[in-house]
Amino acid sequence: MQGAVATPHSLATAAGVEAYRDGGNAIDAALAAAAMLTVVYPHQCSLGGDVFALLDNAREPTCSVNGSGAAPGSVTAASMRSRCAEIPDSGPDSITVPGAVAAWGAIHERGAQLPFGRLLMPAARAAAEGVPVTASLERGIRFRSVALRADEVMCSTFLPQGEPLKLGALLRQPELAVTFERLARDGPADFYSGRIARELVAGLRRLGCPLTLEDLNNHRTEVCKPLGIAYAGGEILTSPPNSPGFALLETIAALDAAGIPVDPLGDNAGYLLSALMLATEDRDRYLGDPRRSPAPLVQLLSTDRLERRLRERGANRSVDGDSLRKTTGHGDTVAVCAIDSRGTAVSLIQSVFQTFGSALMEPGTGVILHNRARGFSLGMGAPNEWAPGGRPAHTLTPLLIRRAGRIAAALGTMGGRAQPQILAQLLPGSLDRLRPLGEVVRAPRWVFGARDIGFDEATVAIEADAPEHLDGRLSFTGLRCVRIPPLDERVGHAQVVRVAGDDTLEAASDPRSDGAAQVVSL
Repeated sequence: MQGAVATPHSLATAAGVEAYRDGGNAIDAALAAAAMLTVVYPHQCSLGGDVFALLDNAREPTCSVNGSGAAPGSVTAASMRSRCAEIPDSGPDSITVPGAVAAWGAIHERGAQLPFGRLLMPAARAAAEGVPVTASLERGIRFRSVALRADEVMCSTFLPQGEPLKLGALLRQPELAVTFERLARDGPADFYSGRIARELVAGLRRLGCPLTLEDLNNHRTEVCKPLGIAYAGGEILTSPPNSPGFALLETIAALDAAGIPVDPLGDNAGYLLSALMLATEDRDRYLGDPRRSPAPLVQLLSTDRLERRLRERGANRSVDGDSLRKTTGHGDTVAVCAIDSRGTAVSLIQSVFQTFGSALMEPGTGVILHNRARGFSLGMGAPNEWAPGGRPAHTLTPLLIRRAGRIAAALGTMGGRAQPQILAQLLPGSLDRLRPLGEVVRAPRWVFGARDIGFDEATVAIEADAPEHLDGRLSFTGLRCVRIPPLDERVGHAQVVRVAGDDTLEAASDPRSDGAAQVVSL
């Protein structure tokens, strides 16, 4: 028997391995790793963020766990429009209900072997004792230093004496350690209706945030069927809206209907870009809270429609640059993937959205709050228009691959709005069990966007070690090609685990992160 886990930080992977060795399964490993990541990668995830996950426990149907939180119930779109032209990227108005902790609880209930509290204690110890600052965290602190300086607690934590913490410095988070200890003792409900909830709301109120105890009390994790399509003799599964997973499925289904292989570095790369472009258009046109603005998924995933649109796009080869320039700035996310020989598999994605989220830390609990309200629009009639109690359009896109009735692989990536782009490029190699997984995640990639990938203009960013001919294949009107350094975090850092051809397990962590992947004997 084996267990595999891959994460973007070696200490998180070690926490997952420890859970396996204590008798846990893939669910336990994923949750222990996810908790640790909120300590070691606070620029990308937090107890104050959101989670989407796909889970298969080999006994029940695969489920999607939607751990996204809602806008404050007391704040109307009109009141937001009276204060700002768009949702701010930091500060109290950028915060929605954090859904991560409740999502962890929902995942734990679906087949974990170890007590919930046991899975949090490695994170509690790490927060109390301190962890070394990694290269990614150092970059994140410098990148968001202006916003961090505006909050006294964030500044004292990450810029002591006014200077950003450097690589290797020890980061201690004692208040967060106490919060973890309380959650370990009292369970995830305490974050929404207990002592932690009361402290969190009181502290956020002092910071000017309109979230109330009622908002936290009303939060519910949604567990439902995943969204899937048949592909390559198996099935690709992801989360339904308000996740943008359907954009990934549209991309793959369009190419498959046209008989064009997914070929990110070869002659058909332009078709992949075209398919991703049409899927992105649909994401922007339809994605919001499905309880308020349901996307027409049957229509969007119609293979006849997708093939026709792909052929039209292939002839046109142009891009709406203005649309891309309107996108939100850089997003930060982490993925945890785990699978075991018993057939349990998890793809878990958690995030504070942009680097350090709202750039606010509630001082009593040590919790950094995300800025997921940036997923809302203040445009009247937009599918993701701000609504009290509504959930924002999201970016988190977990992925499972099923073959012959069992989960064959779990994938996930950091990358904000580009997650479907990155996952599409990883798919062919992940399905090819003769290709080493380390080679799959190490291979050069490209992504398109604008502010979300660090450019003012509509751009496709191509890693420098990608084939030279890609510039021509990806050259569309309105979209400039720019070469970026190899192993650049802007093309995401991905995690993949899978069942190999001989039924042993494999795991790989992207070298663009500070991660590790490990397979252990159970």
